[in-house]
Amino acid sequence: MDIRRFISGIFLFHSFTEKEIDLLEASASLKKVHKGEQIFSEGLDATAFFVVVSGKVKIFKLSPDGKEHTLHIHSPGDLVAEAAIFDSMLYPASCVALEDATLLRISREGFLSIIKRHPDLALKMMSGYSRRLRQFVAKIEELSLKDMKARLASYLLEHSTVENGVTICNLKYSKKELSALLGTIPETLSRTLAFLKQNNLIIEKNNAIIIPDPDKLRIFSL
Repeated sequence: MDIRRFISGIFLFHSFTEKEIDLLEASASLKKVHKGEQIFSEGLDATAFFVVVSGKVKIFKLSPDGKEHTLHIHSPGDLVAEAAIFDSMLYPASCVALEDATLLRISREGFLSIIKRHPDLALKMMSGYSRRLRQFVAKIEELSLKDMKARLASYLLEHSTVENGVTICNLKYSKKELSALLGTIPETLSRTLAFLKQNNLIIEKNNAIIIPDPDKLRIFSL
């Protein structure tokens, strides 16, 4: 794997020069994990942050009664735990691999040393965060203003492709994971899927959702 090329494609480092990417690469290494493997635990020292190269990982917290609450599900290209490097220096939540995965591990010590020696890089990263923040604001607005049917319709249309003239959305997540991403619970997601199927807006087939008439479904996404 070309680590330099992968790093340059991460939104946080888009503005880095080749020499600056070289500095960052020196503090980076690949970490392979198996499904179910704990990557870090809440409250431990944040010795590194990660970028998902392949596979999926879940960020979660445990309530006092032991109930697990999913906070995020990260896919390839996503940053994991970078905020802890600058903030509390402790991991605020736990992370586990949802499937076999490869992560790019960037050590805190090496990363902060680079920033101290080249403080202008912090401004470049702030620019990347600003762009990402605007995307998050748009997502929050979508979650707050749209009901579940609209959120699901938007997700299916946004992640669909046309295969042999058929519009299809191949689901990359389990229904439990997808419900967490859409800000709901599995039961509500199942009822919403049933509603869309009953109205002939979608056809569910294994891990794929066929959309017979995208324009008709798009009405629900508005």
